[in-house]
Parts: sequence; C-alpha cells; structure tokens
Amino acid sequence: MRSQPEVILVPGAWSGAWAWEPTANELRRQGFRADAVTLRGLEADQPKTAIAAVRLEDHVEQVTALVARRPGPVVLVGHSYSSMVIAQAADRVGQQVVGLIHFGGFVPSDGRSLLDDWGESASARDRERQDIVEAGNLWLAPERHMLEHESDLAHEHRNLLAGRFTPHPGHTVTDPARLDADISGQPTTYVTLSPDDISTVDRATDAASSGWRIEHLASGHWPMLSRPEEVVDLIIREVVRYGEGQR
Repeated sequence: MRSQPEVILVPGAWSGAWAWEPTANELRRQGFRADAVTLRGLEADQPKTAIAAVRLEDHVEQVTALVARRPGPVVLVGHSYSSMVIAQAADRVGQQVVGLIHFGGFVPSDGRSLLDDWGESASARDRERQDIVEAGNLWLAPERHMLEHESDLAHEHRNLLAGRFTPHPGHTVTDPARLDADISGQPTTYVTLSPDDISTVDRATDAASSGWRIEHLASGHWPMLSRPEEVVDLIIREVVRYGEGQR
C-alpha cells in the first residue's frame, strides 16, 4: 500500500488522538499508513488557562504543518469540529491533500465561525457563546448523563467519553474561518451520521450541490466507537479512490 495516500485522522471537540487511535490501528493492520493526532490544548491534564489561549488558527497551523512534513499525498479525516480545521488546512496546503473525509463535520465558510452555524436559533447560539465566556473561554464537554441520548453507544463507550473528554478551547469555535478559495472545490467525501441528524443532513445537502461525494452512516455522533468496522471500511474505500485519482 506504499502508493496509497497517508491518512491523518483529526478528532473533534473535547477529544484527543485516543478517539481515532483504534481506527488508525486497524487501518495500519490492513496495510495503510495512518496517524491520529491530538490538537493543541486537548492533551490530557492541560491547565485551563493554556486551553483557553488556543485559537482556531493554532489548530489550522498545526494540521498544515503535519501535512507539510509528510513526503507524499495525504487524506485528511475530520469529525464534527475538526472539519473546520482540516478544510482550512487543505486550503493552505493545496494539492498534497488529495482528499478529505468529513464525519458529520462542521465545514467552514470564510468569515464565519463554527458557532455562527450551530444550534437551532440565534438565542441558542448566544447562550452557547455566553456559556463559553463564563467558563473562562472554555467550551465545556458534555457530562456523562448528556450522552444517554446517544442510543447507539454502549455503556462502556459513554464511560470512555465522559472519562477522557477535556474542555475545548472556546476561541476555536468562535473565531471565524479564513479561506482563500471556496471549499466546494476540495476533493471531499461528506458522511452524514444519521438520517435523523438534520444538521449534518443539511450540511451534506449543501455540499452535494458542490459536487462532493455524500455517504450515509446510520450511527450517532461517535461512529468510530459505535460502528468501527463500517468507519474503517468507508475510509479505506475513499482513500483507495482518492489514491487512484493520483495515478
């Protein structure tokens, strides 16, 4: 598989490389080069002041630098929040990123933040921004009881998430994205996580008009935990397809 692109898996909010590591391990077992990363401020046991100081630009620069250090083509895989990051990194790196895969991702628009397109109403967005400010510029992770509605997660998965979540840098979801080109031109696969998840379905509908590939996965918000084999199969299928496009 040396001719295939390397896969870089970037976790979503409140999470580190641990969320994607089982996926990366299985990809490597099947002969692919794969690496899961932890974004700045989301390492274990970080002081709250250090977390709060991290900006969206810091995450974009981190992933951009990771790609630049790779010797060949790369496929970036994002989840939820981190789609904001990987799409901006691809905008800067250019053709070295031969494909992006967004699992239920918040995809960026130039000049808009994640929270600008979050929630069901302007008042909900305002409340979320205020909660971040009151928490010391931290986006606090869901508590254990808040994960009960994720019906596809096993009990041990809910415990894993609740036990390993860390506060997320608040500025990264309130800072506006910076893009030189519209992301509609990026080679992209968008994965909706449930037909009932209106937010991701709406984002995918917008993406489909750009010519992106749309895939559907019947899962909750953390499919790498609840549907690990399906996630690996989907990534392999798309990485092979993007790799073939380079030959």
